[in-house]
Amino acid sequence: MISDEKRKLAVYRLEPELIEGLKAVKKRDGLPITWQVKQAIRAWLELKGVVMQAAPERASVRPETLTVNLL
Repeated sequence: MISDEKRKLAVYRLEPELIEGLKAVKKRDGLPITWQVKQAIRAWLELKGVVMQAAPERASVRPETLTVNLL
């Protein structure tokens, strides 16, 4: 698990339809929005051929949960 000290806060503006889509997946599947965004970014970087260090395995079955204020 990556400690909070090593994580960097990033703030991005998203179109309302993207936010609503993320909220719909969260409601339907229970996947936190932050987890969805990180998965999408990882997939994009892989598609673009960016080699990254693998994310460490987590002991928890649930994806990590962070509070995201989308207002």
